Amino acid sequence: MESVELLEKLHRIDREYRHLEKASAVLQWDQETNLPPKGVEDRSEQLALLQGIAHERLTSAETGRLLTELGSGSDNPYGDEKLLPLERNFLNALRRNYDRAVKLPPDFVTASARAEGLSQAAWAQARRNNDFAAFLPHLKSMIDFARRKSAYWGFGDNGDRAQKNQTPYDGLLDIYEPGMSAADIGAVFGPLRDRLVSLLKKIKLCPPPDTGFLNQEYDTAQQARFNQRLTDYLGFDRNRGRLDVSAHPFTTSLGSDDVRITTRYFPHNLLSGIFSVIHESGHAFYEMGFPLELRGTCLADGASMAFHESQSRFWENIIGRSRPFWQGLFPILQTYFPEQLGRISPDAFYRAVNQVQPGLIRVDADEVSYALHIILRFELEKQLISGELEPEKLPAVWREYSCEYLGLASETDADGVLQDVHWSMGSFGYFPSYALGNLYGLQIAKKLRTDLPDFENAVSQGKFDEIRIWLGENIYRWGHRLSPADLLQKITGEKLSVNPFLDYIEAKYTELYGL
Repeated sequence: MESVELLEKLHRIDREYRHLEKASAVLQWDQETNLPPKGVEDRSEQLALLQGIAHERLTSAETGRLLTELGSGSDNPYGDEKLLPLERNFLNALRRNYDRAVKLPPDFVTASARAEGLSQAAWAQARRNNDFAAFLPHLKSMIDFARRKSAYWGFGDNGDRAQKNQTPYDGLLDIYEPGMSAADIGAVFGPLRDRLVSLLKKIKLCPPPDTGFLNQEYDTAQQARFNQRLTDYLGFDRNRGRLDVSAHPFTTSLGSDDVRITTRYFPHNLLSGIFSVIHESGHAFYEMGFPLELRGTCLADGASMAFHESQSRFWENIIGRSRPFWQGLFPILQTYFPEQLGRISPDAFYRAVNQVQPGLIRVDADEVSYALHIILRFELEKQLISGELEPEKLPAVWREYSCEYLGLASETDADGVLQDVHWSMGSFGYFPSYALGNLYGLQIAKKLRTDLPDFENAVSQGKFDEIRIWLGENIYRWGHRLSPADLLQKITGEKLSVNPFLDYIEAKYTELYGL
């Protein structure tokens, strides 16, 4: 059989698998935005069924046979050298997906999907009720599923990779950031933590900016209207996506022309909804930016979750927390809240949104303390997966780490261990992506500013087209074709480094606080 025919059959399987995955994503999106509380059990069964069918399609004997006939094996995932580069990238990505999926028993996949649906619903209710005990059984279940998944893949003392000193947690990290182990991440997070803690100590000795005008009530319906305007301002195409409300902000891609983002609103926290929208829009731009030849295939994905987070953090912080951004946007925001903001200057607002004040909530954290929230979670989830930390003790240990890293601890679990959705989904190993994304984002931004010297002027005028075009040409167009390390090297000519991020942070906050 000709390679063209073999590839056509393999692409068809991949498309069918992705359609099933997107159908599951629709149900998950609906669960977070619209599902009545009593619909959770039925929804969990629906998700379990779909995940089982998708797993069966991906791991079929036909998939394995076609990969083999095209020369793609675990030792040579790219396949026959005579194939076009795009097709070899496709084989490499599909081989990785197949090799991981085929090691998971079908009943494990369906049971895991069912448990995740119930766990997310239990987490949402537990967070509302500040009731960690109610969520604890689900947390234990998610930890167990995560450990078993990693063991099936061969990580851990009894796995076939033990000789490489790879732990069960390394197996989970490999889902989100291929090629990086806990030791690799720890080596990056060490100097990151030390310099950020040092900077925080200096900032605490300085007088804070005036933020009194933020401590007022901001009507949530009016916030929602402004954020619809904000999506237009950023260039989020609402013919290809939509904005909704959920308990925890997230982005779901149902295809490059159907990308859904969410935010949440609090009457006394204007910034939370705004920056969530900017952050999730960064994810959406990535998903909307994949070229036609990648869409509908396993290559229509980010290089890694950290690369995906580099885009959301780039828009949220490098653009969204910049002085030029608020010079352009603040007059629009004032028209929505004239009583609260009518007498405030753009520069005063810029200084307020960049106040450094370590808080309890990760998604609302300032740029200086944000990575400390991530390092805290990284350390705790490593211990949860290894068994060093018993889940029952998690709230108390969370408070200890929070005091050590941030200088404060929550009085409630809702503002502490229950604040994030990730562990309820079984997404252990995801959190490091956020801090790594900051590092990628600053290295990318450094190159972007060199290529677009009019960057700040464009941001101040709300003209983001050139920026999105640059990101498209340098990042989006590659999708999942390159490893994160290779993509970063291609864009910047550099390896991953903490220095561009720390140099940016130290320079920005030295100016803001007069250090």
